[in-house]
Amino acid sequence: MGTFHDNKSALHGITVVVDTKGPKVYVGRCDDEDQEKVILVDADIHEDGANGKSKADYVKRAAKFGVWKKYDHLVIPRGDVTSITRLGDVHEIAVKAEAAKPAPVAVPVVEAAASKAAAALGDKPIVSLTENAQVEVKRLIVEQGDKPGVGLRLGVKGGGCSGFSYKLEFDVKKDGDVVVAYPQFNVYLDRKSTVYLRGISLDFQKGLSGKGFVFSNPNATNTCGCGESFSV
Repeated sequence: MGTFHDNKSALHGITVVVDTKGPKVYVGRCDDEDQEKVILVDADIHEDGANGKSKADYVKRAAKFGVWKKYDHLVIPRGDVTSITRLGDVHEIAVKAEAAKPAPVAVPVVEAAASKAAAALGDKPIVSLTENAQVEVKRLIVEQGDKPGVGLRLGVKGGGCSGFSYKLEFDVKKDGDVVVAYPQFNVYLDRKSTVYLRGISLDFQKGLSGKGFVFSNPNATNTCGCGESFSV
């Protein structure tokens, strides 16, 4: 879980793997990182070879089963750090490698969460809307007056029972927005939200038992039963 802050790193609130030049590898929730340090909370440390496990073995197990928190707060000097990787990306790469055996499983090295997410998803669109979702979005835009340039804005905010919650509103394009074009409207995302929403699918379920708009987020490690809150 985490809190969405504009004054924090894009990795804030995300569980990451911090590898170092020495024998230690860290796994924990990133509180912040800059040119001098990386700050983790709810973290664990593994030394290469401890309990018969290499750093890579430990990271693969952590990606599959999670970690047991041993430290509430850790500060790692940036000069010791060789890579910072989203733990969710390690799991995704491991699953793909398992399906494609005999190719070996590799722990990826990334410089930023956004670039790693893009590489893992390949040519998949940033956000996908099902036909039902497109029809409903267009209906709502028309209902609000069908003003020029108005589209669907998707975003993320802190809060919700799992740490983050989705924002869905109708808006016009703003500076820096990522734009996904559909035949009758555009979808707008601010660049920071794309770290959490890249690859998301949005559906709309109708009928008496329908839930309205439904999010399917490949970046989420946990989703609340309400479907409107998630953690990474």
